[in-house]
Amino acid sequence: MANPVRRLAGAGALYLYGISRGPGVSGPKPLPPKFSPTLAKISSAGIDGVHTVQALPCGEFICWVCEVDQAGFAQAMEHNMENLEWLALHGVRHQQVVGEVAAQTAIVPARFGTIFSGEPALVKDVLGRKASLNKVFARVTGGDEWGVKVFAEHAEPVAAPIEARSGKEYLQQKAARMKKRPERNDQELRELATALEKIATDSAPSGKVSGAQPSLLWQATFLVPRTKRKQWDQTLRNFVEKWEGKRRIEVNGPWPPYSFVSDAD
Repeated sequence: MANPVRRLAGAGALYLYGISRGPGVSGPKPLPPKFSPTLAKISSAGIDGVHTVQALPCGEFICWVCEVDQAGFAQAMEHNMENLEWLALHGVRHQQVVGEVAAQTAIVPARFGTIFSGEPALVKDVLGRKASLNKVFARVTGGDEWGVKVFAEHAEPVAAPIEARSGKEYLQQKAARMKKRPERNDQELRELATALEKIATDSAPSGKVSGAQPSLLWQATFLVPRTKRKQWDQTLRNFVEKWEGKRRIEVNGPWPPYSFVSDAD
């Protein structure tokens, strides 16, 4: 059974999960006026746990939304963002909906907490970003996001506090310790990055490798075409075998393309 695709009549605000193209749209062209898509039902709970997720036509796009209470939810969101329990629960709800949509069609995920005052404001925003949205869809359609991390097989022992009689001695000891840490930009890591980039459509850094994870050597995020999934998996297996006992590769995915849609904002 398909979600009802309709004009929302409620007086509440609209929470946006993401945007997809209408079925049958393969390029930046308008849909027929009486376009009526068939889309799988979204079973995940709405962001507030009350309202259901709806597919709302916005020109050639489909906006995945649910109604939320303006006073009870939308206006309280900024305050609730500071509540970690609230943030965890609602963050999972957001991701579950995006994941369900991504399983049936390409989606440009919205930032968590994106709310519009109503349908007119949403439609105006989406149509105003038509060119940038089509550009993103051309890049992400048919692909999934994957995260890759490389760890040293044996974590570094926790170092004892530096005891120094002067600032100069402290800096000397700290520099000596840094030299003993695993090299985070060696040739083998560059070989892995190059091999994965040849398969992926795009790549992005996954944050700075810091001392908080002393055994973490390298990390990155990739947009991988589903047609190249076997090649992707085999390449990773080759490096796992090559580095056995020396380095450990951790892979997570597939995910909707969260890291590759910023230019649609």
